[in-house]
Amino acid sequence: MSNPSRVLVPKSPGDVFRLAARPEEESLTGDDPATQLLKDFISHNPINVRSAMAFKEMKEKLCTSGVTFAMVVNRGDEVVGLLALKDLLGSLPLSLANQRGGSISDITAQDVMRPIWSLPAVRYGQLQDLKIDQLAEIFNELHTDYLLVTDVDSGAASSGEKSVRGLLSADDLSQQMGIHVDQSPRPKSFSEIVHAVRGKSY
Repeated sequence: MSNPSRVLVPKSPGDVFRLAARPEEESLTGDDPATQLLKDFISHNPINVRSAMAFKEMKEKLCTSGVTFAMVVNRGDEVVGLLALKDLLGSLPLSLANQRGGSISDITAQDVMRPIWSLPAVRYGQLQDLKIDQLAEIFNELHTDYLLVTDVDSGAASSGEKSVRGLLSADDLSQQMGIHVDQSPRPKSFSEIVHAVRGKSY
């Protein structure tokens, strides 16, 4: 550029400047599309960790990244699980270490992840037809804090492989919508039902 002064803004000592403010976004309502709450991996790549990653390393990676979850992949880059930060900060790692008679440094991502097959999932095409209120009903019905969103991988359609399109979080529903989601696991056996009833305060 031969004359840089052409693009410079003229200023004087008396000028007043303020930081540019981001326009306020309209608050969501229960009638808005459920896709508004989707953490879409197509537009934002999720944090990934290897299934063999050590406890200290994966905890530092999530904490320094400022995220609440990571997807766990194996050597073949297949998604095998979900790693939730709250699981790492809870009692699960230490409990596993004690059960095995080892230390917490022996724990890997595979030990504390939520296996991909255990996560309730919805197809992206179905999600597009849902409203946020309907999504909240699904979360409460399933008693889950995460809902996986899958999509057909066009490159592997013949083999029936699916891609993980994104993730929905009950915490996002609570924080952004003020909707309470019952995340406590639903009791499956009679003894679990009795324990759940005794644990309630009336």
